[in-house]
Amino acid sequence: MTATTSAPLTGPVSRIDPATAYRRPAGRAGMLRLDSNEGVLPSRALLGDLSKADPELLRRYPDVSALEAALAARVGVAPDRLLVTAGADEAIDRACRAFLEPGRTLVLPDPSFDMFDCSAALAGGELVRVPWWDDAFPRDAFASHVDARTAVVAVVSPNNPTGSVATLADFRRVATAAPNALVVLDHVYVEYADEDLTPGVLDLSNVLVLRTLSKAWGLAGCRVGYAVGSPYVIAVLRAAGGPYTVAAPSVALALAQLERGAEPLRGHVARVREERRLLSGRLAAAGLAPRPSQANFVLVECGSRARSLCAGLAAHGVMVRDFPGRRGLETALRITLPGNVPDFDQLSEALEGTLRSEGLQP
Repeated sequence: MTATTSAPLTGPVSRIDPATAYRRPAGRAGMLRLDSNEGVLPSRALLGDLSKADPELLRRYPDVSALEAALAARVGVAPDRLLVTAGADEAIDRACRAFLEPGRTLVLPDPSFDMFDCSAALAGGELVRVPWWDDAFPRDAFASHVDARTAVVAVVSPNNPTGSVATLADFRRVATAAPNALVVLDHVYVEYADEDLTPGVLDLSNVLVLRTLSKAWGLAGCRVGYAVGSPYVIAVLRAAGGPYTVAAPSVALALAQLERGAEPLRGHVARVREERRLLSGRLAAAGLAPRPSQANFVLVECGSRARSLCAGLAAHGVMVRDFPGRRGLETALRITLPGNVPDFDQLSEALEGTLRSEGLQP
């Protein structure tokens, strides 16, 4: 048999750099994973609820209508203004495929969530990055980058990986400056923030708000997100993807988690906010520079010690996120707040040991 060679792939997908695309590293057994911003650990009773479900749940294609109605009621909109997606990632992908195309641009913060880069590249669009390194959102800079080629504008608030937020006035300024573009508010960490902007932006017809059950609701493994917008925008997004993207067991678990009510959510958020305060104070006392955050993580500037601190925490059984090769973030670490006392104690002990070995104990 004669070996043959084929031409390299061309097209938008080839613009994704495999060297910088995020792949979650495999941690050793028993390691505390604080690198991916997962939320609270759900009760074991949640899986028990699933075991009692009708087997038809597995035989039939999933129906998300009940979940969409429940989420719409929580947000305060009609069901035709909400779409359940396979995590907020799928909503980003649908938005880019529906509204972005070659020759058009997506305006987004720098740094920000990686999936906007990937989805824009797959849609053949171009990225326009607006630096957002200060705590205050650069709304005038965003507005100044909107032009006739702008198809999508993304505002990630709280921003990943920095934890910074935009105000309602910031977002409305950007949205009104881009009346002919889809303006996306990625609000997946909003439960941890001081203010939910959702009610204050849904009167704008060009706005799409992204939410998720992956973070504060603790269901990252279920891949349940949702998008909220005008009936027109939601209809366009619904047509931009497949009809059965969220598995029926995930839908059932999401409904069961929502039915447990907001009280467990409030307790989790309060715990994370306290951990955020404690961790930021401990990092600052060691001479490092944690950023103010309104998410369930802290981004800390570590200078030349970033790699050794990351390795030291891993040696103590705690994995955090580093950003090798990511412009502007090479010397930073992102630490997820676990949201419970035993895991936070483990993080604190690992941090103390690592700082001591680095000579950073105050």
